[in-house]
Amino acid sequence: MATQSVDLSLPALSGEVLQAYNNLISTLYRCLHDSAGFEPFFAAFRTHFKALQGGILGVSHAPQRLIYGWTFGYPEGFEAWYMNSDLPERDEALSRYVQLPPRQFDSFMRGATSGTILDLLGPESRAWAEQVGMGDSAGMLVCRNAGSNVVFMANRHRDHGPYSSDELMQMNLLAPHIENAVALHLKLYQSSNNNENLALALNHVNKPLIVFNALASVAQANDAARALLERSGTLYIDDDRRLQSRNRQSNRKLGAALSTCIIHSHQGMLDTRTLFLETGEERIALCLTPLVAESVENNGVLVELFSFSNQQAPDLQRLQRLFDCTPAEAGVAGDLIQGLSANEIAEKRFISVHTARQHIKNLLGKNGYRKQTELVSMLVRALG
Repeated sequence: MATQSVDLSLPALSGEVLQAYNNLISTLYRCLHDSAGFEPFFAAFRTHFKALQGGILGVSHAPQRLIYGWTFGYPEGFEAWYMNSDLPERDEALSRYVQLPPRQFDSFMRGATSGTILDLLGPESRAWAEQVGMGDSAGMLVCRNAGSNVVFMANRHRDHGPYSSDELMQMNLLAPHIENAVALHLKLYQSSNNNENLALALNHVNKPLIVFNALASVAQANDAARALLERSGTLYIDDDRRLQSRNRQSNRKLGAALSTCIIHSHQGMLDTRTLFLETGEERIALCLTPLVAESVENNGVLVELFSFSNQQAPDLQRLQRLFDCTPAEAGVAGDLIQGLSANEIAEKRFISVHTARQHIKNLLGKNGYRKQTELVSMLVRALG
């Protein structure tokens, strides 16, 4: 079955939506230490996207059968019943999503308001969809393994209409984070929740990630992170398993950011902080997310590392679309992604500091943020 690419040339998202998206990411990573599996993330996703039912499903190749799954919105006992049936082989949604490129959401209706999803389903699936009042279904292939595929899917009730273009864009921004969290969770499956197990799982994710324990020591840096640190020439892990910068000022900032996030983990807060470090021809952004475990001693911090070339300008048109801003504000947003302060932005753009701060204030107001750190984190995750 041929697949079609999802159009990403979309209208801007509201500030409330962007803030909810950032919270979705934080909730997703928190699930790595939650014995409830992905339930907290499902609850947040369900509310944000008005989803009816869905989940993360591991299915074999041939025949297509359910091997394991975390679901939401289905009747009690659904997973066991579905796992022991041959229905997955005839499930149009599963068959559609396993053929997509990884990390690319698609939906049946693709925003169309003419017709219904029932027109696109076979008799068996149509009967189920009609019974539950399904109006649309969206999903993606999380990853493709030798013996199985992992699919994320979310059905929606017809009362909420089909998934819109901007909702699919949000899902696609969320997609790589779902892939990371699922890959980590699968390696932790049926093991106790602690940073040691989480650390061991990191090497199965290609994205640069580091886990810090409650004492701010590196529990594990995956291979992608170690390669980035080696390339940077300034960031390194010392003999005491501390992440260090050869720049003294950057080192102090790094220590302060880690300490703050560890305190937030003890308080159950999921606020993400972003730190920028210059390393020659590239700029490294570190997004720090508190990890909240069942036991306080297992709290910690998950750090995502993003590398930006100092020679490559940010995509200002994409910034305008995503953050509902003028060209001038998009330019300032691009400077924020480069880690510049208001004073530095003013100097670079030959404007007053007051004007630079006003542009930042406009970006905050339009996108529903109270803190500049929240806005910067969203900017990095959107373009990183």
